[in-house]
Amino acid sequence: MPLKRTPHWDTRELNQHLIDRAEAPHVYGQNDCCTYAADGIKAMTGIDIAEDFRGYTSEIGALKAIKKVTGGSTVEHAAEYCAKKYDLAELEHPLKAQRGDLVLIEEADGLKMGLIHLSGTCANVPGENELRRVPLTAIKRAWRIG
Repeated sequence: MPLKRTPHWDTRELNQHLIDRAEAPHVYGQNDCCTYAADGIKAMTGIDIAEDFRGYTSEIGALKAIKKVTGGSTVEHAAEYCAKKYDLAELEHPLKAQRGDLVLIEEADGLKMGLIHLSGTCANVPGENELRRVPLTAIKRAWRIG
């Protein structure tokens, strides 16, 4: 089931998603790295790639959901599952990810899912109380959305 972006995905849907989450606190199951990315993709395409994982409210709950759905134990396993289920093409060169693409960011405290910002010059992931901009050089893997 390939995803297709709406006609105004950038100027309307993704832009509004960035505005809505700009100062949102990190809350597991509502605004963590996985739900942030999935909600952005849903805004752009109308498809919830995280529907199989929804319902957790803690880090332990998120890890249990990943284990139950994928058999794995990391955010990377969740990203791989969603990519396979929704036929997302993985980019051979992750630094070629473009605006709105799904990315896996590698940081000192672990892997996080994010989206390439509308500027195309960074990725966004939720921080404690706001969206953080992360340099493209932190991208470990990337998948094309639509």
